[in-house]
Amino acid sequence: MKLVSIAKDFSKTPRGRTARDGPFSGEAFRKRFLEPAIDAGQPVVVDVGGIPSLPSSFLEEAFGGLYRRGRARPYLIKSLVRFESTDARSRPYVDLIQRYMDEASRRSRA
Repeated sequence: MKLVSIAKDFSKTPRGRTARDGPFSGEAFRKRFLEPAIDAGQPVVVDVGGIPSLPSSFLEEAFGGLYRRGRARPYLIKSLVRFESTDARSRPYVDLIQRYMDEASRRSRA
């Protein structure tokens, strides 16, 4: 299992949806950490703790984008990608990420 901390391994100030928005966008995070793990069938736990703010555009693209990009079947994504928060302030982001993933999954099956 691979543990990825957004704050430690990527950026303490992630923002934006696409690469055009800068090097710390949701697209960049997805391509650098999530897609390689999924392609290898490797479980990945994403730690969302230690960041004062996680913009919705970043979260939706990084995690909802997994479904829209068709990297793997929805059940495989759901079984490989997990979330945690090392601080109480960031715990609501775990629920928000799950909501984005669920919405993208539903749309990808429609």
